Amino acid sequence: MLLQKYCLRAVSLLLLTSFLVTACKKKHDPDCVPGTDQGYEVVSHTELDIQDVIGQLTALPDVPEDFDYRDFYFQTAQFAGTAFPHLVAHDVIRYLSTDYKGDPVQLSALMIYPYNFPNFSRVVAPIISFNHATQILKRLAPSKWKSASWKDASDFPEEVLADIMACWYGWIIVMPDYQGMGYDETENHPFCVRERLAVATADLVQAAIRSTSDCQHTYVKWNGQLFLFGFSEGGFVTMSAARELEERDVFINGVVCLDGPYDLSGTMLDVILADTAFPVPYFLPMFLVGYQTVYPDIFPYHQMLVEPYLTDLPQYTNGFYDDRIVNEKMPPDRILKKVFTQSFVDTLQDHNSVAFKTIMINNSYTDWTPHSKMLLWHCQNDDCVTFGNFLAAKARFTGLGLTGIDYVEWPPLSPDPSKGTIHQRIAPRAFYEGSRWIYNHSRE
Repeated sequence: MLLQKYCLRAVSLLLLTSFLVTACKKKHDPDCVPGTDQGYEVVSHTELDIQDVIGQLTALPDVPEDFDYRDFYFQTAQFAGTAFPHLVAHDVIRYLSTDYKGDPVQLSALMIYPYNFPNFSRVVAPIISFNHATQILKRLAPSKWKSASWKDASDFPEEVLADIMACWYGWIIVMPDYQGMGYDETENHPFCVRERLAVATADLVQAAIRSTSDCQHTYVKWNGQLFLFGFSEGGFVTMSAARELEERDVFINGVVCLDGPYDLSGTMLDVILADTAFPVPYFLPMFLVGYQTVYPDIFPYHQMLVEPYLTDLPQYTNGFYDDRIVNEKMPPDRILKKVFTQSFVDTLQDHNSVAFKTIMINNSYTDWTPHSKMLLWHCQNDDCVTFGNFLAAKARFTGLGLTGIDYVEWPPLSPDPSKGTIHQRIAPRAFYEGSRWIYNHSRE
């Protein structure tokens, strides 16, 4: 059965590629005159055909036993019910936001959208803010993807998924780099710092709305619908940005939060202080560097870290070294708390400490009441962003009596270390279920 599935996908891929390469001869990168709109600037424009999308897709792992990214492609194409996919364009953009001090700064992002041949009408479509999961390398943030190779697709599958959704669903997709990523090379990434990530994302969303409204854009026009979408750190960003946009009185049609670390001061702090190994230890250095950057007086390195981690972690967690290198700088047994001084462990365990309270105010699900429709989706045995995050958010939202939230507790996957973490393996399914939820709600 698995062999039959694999062969069917391979033949379908070949036929689809042959047909569409004939229709869409080649990718071209036309000259682009940058435009500006209240800090919004298009710095490059690239047009892709289906061959480019398929090429990136084939670089992603093929796991016949699991729902993988090839399944995402074929099931999305089937579910969309569209005879032919759209061509796709990428705009690398810069937009105005704020830095850590609240001063103006230009951040970067990628807009991916469907376009028609010249002289055809604009595509009218919803805007989807697709907020990416943890990415340790600045060069693999969305805006940098133009210079990435197809082999890098396995390290950043969301860009490939955005191409697929723009092809088949015809969506306008904006992908923020976040602070400290992409072209923002002078700052550290504020990993899981709620307000900073929310502001950067909300500023992009509003800039994208302005740029695609009232026939300002050459190829697309916003249809008035807005959705937010993200997995892992992207799920945290999505929930945080929804709060920020609601506070700005921006109407959101739907919010999709997938396997996100919403409960930092509870579930995730328990993970950090556990006596057991953590599958992807680079998570902790990213967290510490982000918090030290935003809250230097509360999280000073010399009070948090023992050697050699005091020297190594800030030096190598700067966006220019990959996860393999950063993981090598962590304890060999992958027990995260071994990097800490005992006094800092005591501080984190003290719920009255400033450090604990600072982490707590960055929880994405507390201190607000969502007004938007939401999908809260989580795999029950996620081994990196554990299920307690889902349970904590669900308990609070149901306690508020909210009725516009769909809760999905996805069944456990069978562990198989040879295939990577459960968190990594469940991602294609999470993205597919979330994108279908958006598709259905966009047609209401």
